[in-house]
Amino acid sequence: MSVILSSATAYPTVSFNQVQFPIDYINKHDLNERMLLSLMHKNRTAIIIIGLATLFIISPLLLNHQALYGVDGPFQYSRIYEAAMQLKNHNFSFINLYSFQQAGRIVNSLYSPLVAVLCGALLLLVGNWFRFQIITLFIVYFLGGYLMYNAAQKLRLPPKLAIALSVIFLSSSAVYGFLFGIMWRSIAVSLLPIFIGPILDLYHGDWSLPSMLKLGIFVGLLAQFQVLTIGMFLPFLIPFFIHGIWQSRKKLYTSLNFLAGVLLALILSLNALIPMFEVYHGNTLIAPVGMDLMDHASRVLQPIYTSVYSNSDIVLTIIAYAMLTGLILFWSRLLPFTKLFVSVSLFYLLLSTNFFPWDIVQNSMPFLQSFLQMPSRITLIADPFIMLSAALIYYDTARNTKSVSLHQGLLAISVFLGILSLSLCTQRVAQNIHSIMDPNTTLAQGIGTSPQNVHTELTTITQLQPKFHTRHIGNLIKAIDRTVPDYMPVSKRIKNDPDAYKAVYRKYRQSFSEQQHLFKYHVIHSGIRLTWKSTVAKSRVIPVVAYQRSILTLNGTRLSQKQITRNWIGNITVHQQRGRNILTIRYVPSHLTVLSKTISYIAWVIVLILVSLIKVPLTKSLKN
Repeated sequence: MSVILSSATAYPTVSFNQVQFPIDYINKHDLNERMLLSLMHKNRTAIIIIGLATLFIISPLLLNHQALYGVDGPFQYSRIYEAAMQLKNHNFSFINLYSFQQAGRIVNSLYSPLVAVLCGALLLLVGNWFRFQIITLFIVYFLGGYLMYNAAQKLRLPPKLAIALSVIFLSSSAVYGFLFGIMWRSIAVSLLPIFIGPILDLYHGDWSLPSMLKLGIFVGLLAQFQVLTIGMFLPFLIPFFIHGIWQSRKKLYTSLNFLAGVLLALILSLNALIPMFEVYHGNTLIAPVGMDLMDHASRVLQPIYTSVYSNSDIVLTIIAYAMLTGLILFWSRLLPFTKLFVSVSLFYLLLSTNFFPWDIVQNSMPFLQSFLQMPSRITLIADPFIMLSAALIYYDTARNTKSVSLHQGLLAISVFLGILSLSLCTQRVAQNIHSIMDPNTTLAQGIGTSPQNVHTELTTITQLQPKFHTRHIGNLIKAIDRTVPDYMPVSKRIKNDPDAYKAVYRKYRQSFSEQQHLFKYHVIHSGIRLTWKSTVAKSRVIPVVAYQRSILTLNGTRLSQKQITRNWIGNITVHQQRGRNILTIRYVPSHLTVLSKTISYIAWVIVLILVSLIKVPLTKSLKN
């Protein structure tokens, strides 16, 4: 804000973001109100453009009335269906009752439990999977784009540049996985721009209690979507933390505020962390398939590389090289924060590629082959910060050199890249829709997996589409039994190589999916009941899993651990009686787990109430 003399009115005016207001007018009206109107006008433009871009990218689904069911679709939608049915029937359980072969598996309690419940409620509200997919796609893409716009505004980038970055981001590999493959990590990554505010607070030493609690809330929010994303992102904050604590003159005071933020993040994350600790402790679970890290490094710096999903990856490659070039050419003209921010983003970028010695790393730390699997995931974490870094480099340079041509060129190129990225991504969406409308596309091809990983009576992907439009939401889940043995308790650790995991997927399908028709399933209070008939009394393999705290009752008698034989794939063997047999499966979580989840949910309610009640002064928001 500045005071200038207007030649047109000969009255001094206050200029706010290039909008001028006469001082005599401001004396009659509140300055904050005028500022608010200016901000609302700018935000309205951004909201409209981001909204239109989001509608454009999902328009092939809307126009053709077709839904996509990507590689993670059966897994993620089964979790949402489970949450919806537990809500509908008021039958809540730690184990999955209505999904995942009704085998007594624990999935929802370990993977984004709170968000699954919210999605389940939305599914019940809208009535079918197609409407649910359209609404969730719009929410994720619009929110990701708007958060990117807001992050750019916090970095004081021009509104047009901020809008262009938001369009590039929502059509980039960071987010489009949710559209093509219903990949949950894309939702988590779409939230990362929200951390720009806390990054600035850490760097500038604004370690006040409200700032640190805000950071804690954001970390807790991210934990509700994917814990792995937190593990990969939190190191990004360390350089800014070090700079801020080094600059602080009240290190004890700031450290206590920071610890309060950490404590809040832990409390809000208890519902996601403690159940995971409980299940992993005392059970041998199937680990994610081990992958060669070097083979799965990012190829973002290979200009001819295009993703299996969208050619819009080319735009990120252009931005990455522009960032590298600008960093070399204009280093001396960059602001200190920009130098640090770009350096950290560059480190993440290089870390995700095969410039990093992943062969040496995986030989010394082989567990990363299952935990990390693909270093290219680090690129997804870096994507929003790479985009912001490139924009900061050239904007800092244009501002410091007062180069109008560089400033205009930056805006023109960013708008061009935004249009290019959106266009390429939308065209790929249209191609995918065309593919699933082709009657020759097999079901396995339509969901991006191998035929041996699917157990179904359907043959083509076109036969699946009616399941998205019916109000019977269970039809979609029951139509495809996808082999996803995540969090399965097994008798011994599976050898960590691709061939061994192929055997696991094949054996799981044979032992669970193909055995279900031999039993009758009934959902009971907080559990599942299996019934079957036998002509002889002998041992029988049952398509049910048993965790350490699972309670299995056979024909009215609770089975001890010694009476249950766990097979290597996870199914169990029990001794059946002649005639009718009844097996019930329940799970009793520990008191610590129940208490932790309760504390977490109460904390979230309190946070939401306080956030809705506390109004941040406009001048403080503008300052940030």
